[in-house]
Amino acid sequence: MQFLVLGPLRLLDDEKPVALGGDRRRATLGLLLLNANREVATSKLLEGLWGTEEAPATARKILQNAIRGLRVTLAEHAHGDGRPPALVTCTHGYQLQVDPEQVDMFRFHRLAQAGRAELAAGRPAAAAATLREVLALWRGQALADLVEAGHSWTELTALQKARLDVMEDYYEAELANGRHQAVLGELEAMVEAEPLRERACQQLMLALYRSGRQADALAAYRRVRVRLAEELGLEPGRELRLLQHAILVHDPSIAAPARPARPAVASVPAQEPRPRPGPAPRPVQWTPATPAGARSRVSAVLIRADFGARSRVADVGEVLERTATTVREEVERRGGVVAGSTGSVTLALFRAASPQQEGTDEAAERAVRASMSLRRRICFDVPEGERPELRVAVSTGETPVRPRTRFLEPLPVDGALLVDCETLLRFARDTEIVVGDRTRLLTGAVIRYARAGGARARWTAQGCVRDAFAPSEAFDRGPELGVLNSLLERVRRRARPHLVLVLGAPGIGKSPLLAEFERRVEDAATLRLDLTRPATAQTVTQLARQGPLVVFADDLHLAGNAVLDTVEELLDQPEPMPLLVVAAARPELFRRRPGWGADGRHASRMTLEPLLDAAHERAMRGLCHAAG
Repeated sequence: MQFLVLGPLRLLDDEKPVALGGDRRRATLGLLLLNANREVATSKLLEGLWGTEEAPATARKILQNAIRGLRVTLAEHAHGDGRPPALVTCTHGYQLQVDPEQVDMFRFHRLAQAGRAELAAGRPAAAAATLREVLALWRGQALADLVEAGHSWTELTALQKARLDVMEDYYEAELANGRHQAVLGELEAMVEAEPLRERACQQLMLALYRSGRQADALAAYRRVRVRLAEELGLEPGRELRLLQHAILVHDPSIAAPARPARPAVASVPAQEPRPRPGPAPRPVQWTPATPAGARSRVSAVLIRADFGARSRVADVGEVLERTATTVREEVERRGGVVAGSTGSVTLALFRAASPQQEGTDEAAERAVRASMSLRRRICFDVPEGERPELRVAVSTGETPVRPRTRFLEPLPVDGALLVDCETLLRFARDTEIVVGDRTRLLTGAVIRYARAGGARARWTAQGCVRDAFAPSEAFDRGPELGVLNSLLERVRRRARPHLVLVLGAPGIGKSPLLAEFERRVEDAATLRLDLTRPATAQTVTQLARQGPLVVFADDLHLAGNAVLDTVEELLDQPEPMPLLVVAAARPELFRRRPGWGADGRHASRMTLEPLLDAAHERAMRGLCHAAG
């Protein structure tokens, strides 16, 4: 006799299905099998059969009839079994005594443990074969017919999670075998169904990277990061963050392992000897090996952050560590790599992302843009007296590439390039980004530079060259960002929900302002409100009870009435709550809802005006002066 629970409930007698009767009898057997060889209390059986509904007065009688019917069925089909199953009455309930080998669930757990042991022992090929056999026991969702009938038990949830754990073990074994292409489709399907399982996301990123799909691997990391932040208010774990960094720098340790050679097959006597197969072809690399004597264009960035005597920082070590984290974040965000750090000095390298971009100006541009982002975050986003003296030097040159290496392997630091950076840094002043002549020539079309005098004339980066027809950048909205920061601090102190409604015409810069403020939020969780599937007010308030929360809602004029009502409900909470809602909308929102968000005590409106660049401002001042 065989009991099958890894799929629809089945009882087999000599491979033939046995009729089990109605839903109550099947549900009773299913719950007893999930707790096989353990006593199950009568109260638990009653709750499992009727759920949270009020059980009928005859519930115990129905359960007793189901037990009696199961005993008859087991007795009729117990012939030939060395250890026939028995359904016995215990002090507080019932117990199904059965040989573990007769239940597929027990075989699943036993083989899964064996597969994990082989994986831990460094035998991924054997582990993959065992785990593949384990997963083949499943015929769908556990007790799928009972789940379809409305039954939901904690034992079922635990069994489904155990299956997901084994699937991840199997994918780990296959990745160790170099079979990333074989499991890529299954990993994509699993991550789509279970987006919060970080181990599966990590395996998907690795499989995508080894398949030559680096951009897709990084996109998978961004998706899981957003989901974790929105649903749980968490950041990805350390292993996932380390893998993202390894992908960005093309760490050789995450490259696909060589596939093990196939075992030799005994020869079969024949009239003529069989030709010996040649060596298996090596996998084709997506980039060619670098020839001897080749050189590559690299932009080096030397960053120095010092705290002078006038600094009011109490713990310099802690702030330096925080500054180093900021440096690494901005460098990696722009596709660079931190090559080394000593005390207050950090060296970062930028090079072309592919052989096709080798020789272009894109790496130098990324290096300068990363430097300007660093200056903004380190110098202008902190109070005066608490920021370091920041000096940055950017130099571009040629560096030799080791022969027989792939294009994107880490580069050695060229001595002349480093000396040039150090020379530029020596003449830089506080907050200056000094660039070499070659860097300036490569990036002059997109970066605005100024000629500075002093002990040595030098070129300093001032900002980006902005298209007159392009929308205004978010970081030009300094006063607006200051207001939002003040309101967030007020919400923290008073623990009272507040709404900021950012209004403006299309293209005025509402969305960039929200995105920039979201990036700058610190010591508070953030949540993006999906206008098509918005979170309920109860979900948002539960997150706000755990700590300060900023909710962002963009294009609110496109939202339905249910979303607008949800936002208003967030502002009318009976308990203290540090919640700030920042919403952007066009003025036509009030044509549909004239009085929306009109609570003056807990709501503010910010109307964005067009920004003028420096040339327009000078011209306007001149016209005003001429007019008196």
